[in-house]
Amino acid sequence: MVRQGGRDCAAAISRIMRNAWSSIRHLSKARRSVSSNPGHAPHGPPSNKALYRVLARQPLSIELQAAGSLDDLSIQGTSCRLAISPEFNDKASQREKGGTILAIEFERDIEEDMIVVAREGFELIEDFLAAITVVTGSPFGPSVLSQVAKLTDDEERNCEFIQFLPLPWKQWHEPISKPTIALAKHLLAHWDGLENGHRLRRGARYYRDAAGNPDDVAAFQDAYIGLETLEPPLAKAFGLTPGTEEFKGKCAECGAEFVRKKTTLVGVRAFVLESFDPKTAHDGRSTDWKLMNGLRNDLMHGLVDEKSLADRPYQSFIATMHHLHNAIAVLSHANELVREHYRLPRGGKLYVLAGAYSVKEWPPLNTWRDIVETSEFRWVPHNKHGFVPEISFRNSIENLALGIAFLDGPLSFATMQDLRNSSVETGLR
Repeated sequence: MVRQGGRDCAAAISRIMRNAWSSIRHLSKARRSVSSNPGHAPHGPPSNKALYRVLARQPLSIELQAAGSLDDLSIQGTSCRLAISPEFNDKASQREKGGTILAIEFERDIEEDMIVVAREGFELIEDFLAAITVVTGSPFGPSVLSQVAKLTDDEERNCEFIQFLPLPWKQWHEPISKPTIALAKHLLAHWDGLENGHRLRRGARYYRDAAGNPDDVAAFQDAYIGLETLEPPLAKAFGLTPGTEEFKGKCAECGAEFVRKKTTLVGVRAFVLESFDPKTAHDGRSTDWKLMNGLRNDLMHGLVDEKSLADRPYQSFIATMHHLHNAIAVLSHANELVREHYRLPRGGKLYVLAGAYSVKEWPPLNTWRDIVETSEFRWVPHNKHGFVPEISFRNSIENLALGIAFLDGPLSFATMQDLRNSSVETGLR
């Protein structure tokens, strides 16, 4: 549940909530493209293209040597404009607090899903930062997606936008109990005493790192490396030669027998499948192995375009974490920790503000910021629901229609259809 305040927005939110959330998802069916001047006003004949902007934030402070925007970029074959501005103007704050605002502008189809466009624009920004790192060595941290917007030629509310409001998740809901400490001591003692304890310790560290990594692809790779770390003890447990699979054959010319060796995670495969022969494995375990191993090969060898991965990284990550968790437990002689059904928290809920309003033109790209000013989330006591998140809006737009929702699923492959109406209490201040 979300509580929110702000006199300027309460009426608009109530009006939107009385209608279906689809009124936000499908606002304005007729679109027109707009100019690419520094300030953008609707113009021109009907077109199947529209202009989009995506806003992101980067923890490292950086700025362009020449103020303004980069107007002649092509990234992934997309012609775009990019503006880079430090969060703070004074040098002291740049060093102490950091922060950079990045805004990118490009064209896409009029009816394109706005969450998909947001991901695409964010990826273009990340590509640019990656190129800068290669050139300069700048140690950029993880960027955060803030906003996506679209400007059209509609007579009413010609600017649609979505602001992303991730709910902070900085407290674990369970205290560390005495039974938990006892199990942790059990694991640590075995990691010290077992021959392959150092591998168990490394595997557990990869498990911990992957659990806290919000990037599905990077988290999957961490988890898979964790399983690879456990290959020797897993192979020995099944009586196999670690990392090696043997194939017997005969020479077609003389009939002499030979043994061919292939580098394979035989121990990890046998553990995941619970079988030496993939053909006799349970369907669910066989599916897990094909999913995990297939994605690992595709990512490591660059066999597929990341855009075509869809939910494979997320599903592979969960499967890999399940088997890594159980492998650590079994090899640490802690079978009570083995789980048939596995659940893994993935951070706080992602809320969104979705709205539309009328505007004659957009501001220059290098001054474009969040359309609705919001406070940070804070947790406040509620007489029925314990602690609930609260956020305040400050709005100066007269004709703003606004709704608040949350994303039901990972942002990495979500669409507008994954938005769900959120319970809201409005408070006026």
